Amino acid sequence: MTSDDGGRPPRGPVTLADVAREAGVSIATASFVLSGRGGLRSAGSAATKAKVRAAAEQLGYVPNRHAQAMRTGRGGGIVLALGTLEDPWGVQLATRVRDRALAHELSTLVLADERWYEYLLGASADAALVTSIDFVPGGPEQMRRLAGSTQTGLVAFSAQMEPEGFDVVSSSPLPAIGSAYQRLRSRHERVHLLAPEVDRPGGVLAHQRTRAFLEAARAHGDDAEALVHVVPEGSHDTYRAALDWLADPERPEAVVCFTGYQAVALQLAAERAGLSVPDDLEFVAIGDIPASSEFFGPISVYGVEDVFSRLAGILVDRAVDRTDRPGTKHVFDWRFFPGTTTADDA
Repeated sequence: MTSDDGGRPPRGPVTLADVAREAGVSIATASFVLSGRGGLRSAGSAATKAKVRAAAEQLGYVPNRHAQAMRTGRGGGIVLALGTLEDPWGVQLATRVRDRALAHELSTLVLADERWYEYLLGASADAALVTSIDFVPGGPEQMRRLAGSTQTGLVAFSAQMEPEGFDVVSSSPLPAIGSAYQRLRSRHERVHLLAPEVDRPGGVLAHQRTRAFLEAARAHGDDAEALVHVVPEGSHDTYRAALDWLADPERPEAVVCFTGYQAVALQLAAERAGLSVPDDLEFVAIGDIPASSEFFGPISVYGVEDVFSRLAGILVDRAVDRTDRPGTKHVFDWRFFPGTTTADDA
């Protein structure tokens, strides 16, 4: 069998040695440049790196990520275990991490389910952020097992854990939920919680965010559980359910939204229903909302200042610096960011 290039026999996949030969460098230098370690001095000058990358592109070189991970201990990427693709919080975080990671030749992978433990046990990521540790059965213990395995670069988003060979971002929304309830309750007789269905033991009523809301309502002597309005999970289903809710004669006047995507859906539903915000309906989101997700003015939120950039910085730092370290605790404090969906405080 012959190929179309002058009758020469077809050859196998392009190798790292081929790239090194084409660029006129050693295999070690080509490996440093193409493995994501191009920022190291060992990779050579900027001109050398450019030659290696140009040779790889010209030859159509595709790195074997599995072999690369075995050789270098690097997986070439950052894993974000977000659990869902619905929340604009996660979308914005993934975008910010991607932008920073690409500068270090690292890819960004999003897990849209809660099987982060099973995935990370068999993966070789450079860094991984797990956001649901506090909300899944056995989450803290699973994180400890991952840290005790070969997995490195772990970052736990947890209000319960301390660093144990991995970084911890401690950022609890629970005090913010109580503050949100008090803020709205000072102007309204009833304040509802808009919450998604939760596929976990005990359902949404057992979720920490819901429990924080119930405690705040009971502190005011309110019929707490009757104030929880549960809708199907997902932006579109929340929007449709919110339209029905706002059309009810007993429609809400004040709402604490469980997540940012629910606040966006409620904002759209209020506009569709012809309600004036915040005069007819006042609401607050728990969790930051990217401006690109807001359609009718900024939504009032309780969140963390510059949260996406700060998280992206921590993750990329863990991915780039692979040295052993005990782990660091990063405390993210929540505060109120007023928008157009709440009235001015007196």
